[in-house]
Amino acid sequence: MTQELKAPTYLFVFRHPTDVPDRSPEEMQKNFEKWMTWIQSMKAKGQYVAGEPLEDVPAKVLRGRRGAKISDGPYVESKEVVAGYMLIAAQDFDAAARVAQDCPGYDMGCSVEIRQIMPIPV
Repeated sequence: MTQELKAPTYLFVFRHPTDVPDRSPEEMQKNFEKWMTWIQSMKAKGQYVAGEPLEDVPAKVLRGRRGAKISDGPYVESKEVVAGYMLIAAQDFDAAARVAQDCPGYDMGCSVEIRQIMPIPV
C-alpha cells in the first residue's frame, strides 16, 4: 500500500511590536475582518491547517532541568511579543513565504516568522 504524499506544513509565528498605539474599535474591527478574509482565502485553497491568536496576558518561560527555572515573560523591555501562530500547508518554503506575504498584520507592524514542521512518524 502506498502512502499518499501531502504538502509540508509550515508554522507562522506572528509577532507585533509592544509600542503599538491604541486602536479605535472601528480600526480593530477592520483589521479583524482583513485577517478573517485572509484565513478564508487560505481555507478555500486548502492551505490553512490551524491557528489562533494568543491572549495578551502574562506568560512564563521555563528553562533548565525539567523546567525548574521559571521566569516571567514576555518582557516589558522586549520590542516585540508573540501574538499568535498559524499552521499552513504549502508545497515548499517559497510557497509558504508567498502565502505569508498576504498577512494583513504588516500594516500594524506585525512580523511573520516561517518555520517548516518536521513530521514525526507515528
